[in-house]
Amino acid sequence: MKKADDKTKDLVIIGASDFGREVAALVANINDVNYTWNFRGFVDDGLEGKTIEGFKILGIVDLLYSMDPKPNVVIAIANTQVKKRIAHELEKNNVPLATLIHPSVIISDHVDIGPGSIICAGTIFAINTVVGKHCILNLGCRIGHDTVVKDYSSCMPGTNLAGKVVVGEGCYFGLNACVINGKVIGEWTTVGAGAAVINDIPDFSVAVGVPARVIKHRDMEC
Repeated sequence: MKKADDKTKDLVIIGASDFGREVAALVANINDVNYTWNFRGFVDDGLEGKTIEGFKILGIVDLLYSMDPKPNVVIAIANTQVKKRIAHELEKNNVPLATLIHPSVIISDHVDIGPGSIICAGTIFAINTVVGKHCILNLGCRIGHDTVVKDYSSCMPGTNLAGKVVVGEGCYFGLNACVINGKVIGEWTTVGAGAAVINDIPDFSVAVGVPARVIKHRDMEC
């Protein structure tokens, strides 16, 4: 692997649990192709020391706000509400955001990926798609043409969104969930693992099954 130089940018990952460690591996894959990030370690309010791979846990999240200069960060936490709360604190404290895209990702023309988002290996974007800020697209997601995924949403491995789907803010898709063409997923909605969405889903819902059906509604403040 190449060594860091004055063109690399410092990076800290928020969240040192399972997904955070996967993101550290993603950063290494990026650096193998084009050395971009000087990965300094994690911040985490519940863990300390080092990960099993030997990556440093620098301290709690608030440590970021006293660093000078502040590093670039991503939030490696799939919980969409937690992610939004942390994102607001980052914004208030002028912490710069990284956008991490694995080298294997296939990106068509006219694709817009927002700051703070993490796009994992094997994901494919069709033409004219938009992903907002602080989104997570885990391994092997498929994003169809003219689809919009709004801020803070998380898609677990194998999520498949067909063309002209609109995903509201803060949605969560479980493993291998799919949505057919032209459907709208309301904000802060959870679509369960393996679900097949063939109808619009309202805001603040939990939908599961094949075809996906709403099993409960949430009274949430996000």
